[in-house]
Amino acid sequence: MELHLIASRVLGVVPRNPAELHDKLSHAMTVLSQEPAMRWSCVALIASGVALALVRRWSHTLVAVLALAVTSYVWLQVSHVREGVILYEFSREHGLTEADLLVPVVVSISVLLWLIGQAVWRRRGPREVYQETRTVSVSSS
Repeated sequence: MELHLIASRVLGVVPRNPAELHDKLSHAMTVLSQEPAMRWSCVALIASGVALALVRRWSHTLVAVLALAVTSYVWLQVSHVREGVILYEFSREHGLTEADLLVPVVVSISVLLWLIGQAVWRRRGPREVYQETRTVSVSSS
């Protein structure tokens, strides 16, 4: 299948108005409420994305990236229970589904927020330096 056909199928599942978005989200919440493994892996995936977006030190960033990779893998394995619309079929048993699109969305949002946070942190400086320059000492006379 050609790339433009894959893109049109992927964009075809994107909601075009608030009513479609509400329907898709309520369906997703129904599925997550019925499948505990999917619910917890979705929560873990989003939490690891938020953790990556909030960390500032390189050692913590590496741990957050590893957690995001592991939870992404777990989500892709667990979401086979209810995957949604098949967007592209690689083989008889493998394909791209609606549920698989959650991983790139969470990863891209968390990486974007991490980059913004890194830029702000570098501009402002580490918290300790920032607090030292902003504190005013009061001496009694």
